[in-house]
Amino acid sequence: MSPRVIHLILLCSILTIGCTQHRDYPEAIQRAENCMDEHPDSALHLLTAYADSIAAQPEEVQMYHRLLTIQAQDKLYITHTSDSLINYIVKYYESYGDKEKLMLAYYYQGRVYLDMNDVPRALKTFQKTERLQIPDLDLLTKVYSQMGYLFAYQGLYDEAIKINKKNIIIYKELQKEHKAAYAWRDIARMYDMKGKMDSAFYYYKKACHTALADKDSAKYYGILSESAEAYRKMGMIDSARQILSMSLKQPKIRNKAHIYMILGDVYEDLQCWDSAYYYRQKVLETNNIHKKFDNYIGLGWIEKARGNEKQALHYLEKALWLNDSIQKITRTEEIAKINSLYNYQHTEAENNRLQLIQARQKAQLLGLLLVSLAGATGGFFYFLRQKEKRRKVLEVAEKFKKDAKERYERSMKAIEDNENKIKELEAQLTLAKTECDQLKTEQLQVQQKRLQTRNEEIALQQEEKKLRIAAFRRSAIYKVFQQNLQTQDINMAHEKSAPEWEKLKTAINIAYPDFTERLHNLCPSLSDKETKVCLLAKTDITPSGVAEILSLTRQAVTNIRTRIYQKVQKTGGDFSNFDHFIESLD
Repeated sequence: MSPRVIHLILLCSILTIGCTQHRDYPEAIQRAENCMDEHPDSALHLLTAYADSIAAQPEEVQMYHRLLTIQAQDKLYITHTSDSLINYIVKYYESYGDKEKLMLAYYYQGRVYLDMNDVPRALKTFQKTERLQIPDLDLLTKVYSQMGYLFAYQGLYDEAIKINKKNIIIYKELQKEHKAAYAWRDIARMYDMKGKMDSAFYYYKKACHTALADKDSAKYYGILSESAEAYRKMGMIDSARQILSMSLKQPKIRNKAHIYMILGDVYEDLQCWDSAYYYRQKVLETNNIHKKFDNYIGLGWIEKARGNEKQALHYLEKALWLNDSIQKITRTEEIAKINSLYNYQHTEAENNRLQLIQARQKAQLLGLLLVSLAGATGGFFYFLRQKEKRRKVLEVAEKFKKDAKERYERSMKAIEDNENKIKELEAQLTLAKTECDQLKTEQLQVQQKRLQTRNEEIALQQEEKKLRIAAFRRSAIYKVFQQNLQTQDINMAHEKSAPEWEKLKTAINIAYPDFTERLHNLCPSLSDKETKVCLLAKTDITPSGVAEILSLTRQAVTNIRTRIYQKVQKTGGDFSNFDHFIESLD
């Protein structure tokens, strides 16, 4: 056989193999593939209809059909309950060598693990997808998005920020910066979770501008409405309300529960109880148990503020009933998370060394040890946390004492310095009289008299300050608010209590001259509720007492104190915390 014939036979063989490996898929699969992104429901229908005929096709076609079916189900938010099929598909593509399909299989394997709450395996699988280094940047953006979600889910906010920034770089490489709106939004969410509202605000704006560039109004208004919570937390209530009102009118935002939720908070901050009640009722139409719980609590406080104690109790009872369900769900999620972590470590470390019986025995022992260790560790960290809290409280108290002592010592030092100067002037006066210098004698006498007068003024100011504060603490209005903590004769959160609040403000302005004026000069944007919190702090009422008087939760009072402190810091106030700020206005 001639060399030319041999070469021809080899060429035909190569072409035959190539055609076999890159064959055309059946029409049903091609049609499903083409409509997958925009119409996954139609794709799933085509794939399901073709399922009876797939057995006659080669194995590679069958595998791709199964992979596309999982993809369509995922796009339709059908929860995956088993990893058997996707694991079989991944194993096939790992052997088959089609890396592009392997990358897609890894991605959906991660999605399956995510549905099964197996966070460690999901993250590891997404990392495998990244390491393949296949130039499918569109799929890589989805991988980074999922990894960002997983990092956020585990509280690794800095890692989530990093991975979303990598995602934005990929969008730029694709020349699709306008598609990165959700990546910017997720970064904003992470900064919100970290309590860095300035950064969150900045990235929400980036996300909104990006969505506008994409000409996607649904995405734009969805992100914009979410950013309203950042406006609210930063005290820009009117801006938040305007954004939410505009978003409500957008028909492309199908689920508006988050808008109703924020509007309820906004109107509650403004003490517009009817509007707050209306929007909280709207949230109850959702199936989200956590949102319902929060809103029953909110409705309870609204009714309490209105004076409807019976209805308030009704809503709070509903919240307690829901709380039991939430606690069960939360415990289930925690157990699933611990189970997932254990199974991951067990699969990776133990399967290579132990037989099935040994592994089961070790799992039982390890489970007992984990429970014991978790209990001991939790107790230890709780002890440390409580100890740290006590230390911080003592530090703040000590700082206040130190500041007061320093102010007193400065006054006493001024008096002492003036006394020394008076003694020096007396010596100079004696000398001037000896020299019969009448003009110098008169000048020294004037200086001496001025220093003596200044000392008297300092002493009088200190005494007057003590008397003003003592008089305030013996005043009737001071006693009204102190006694109200025990008797609750007057509902201080109700509008009828306005005269008592006015009397308290007047008494404080006398005891601490122009207290409210100086307060609003330092922080012009204070709301009525925030001003009341400051007045109560000056009345020596603890945060828990403030919560009772204003019919708020302790957490709500903590949030208000934090918000006031942040506002003051932005205006250039040099204070270590809220209490230091209030103490300084004496």
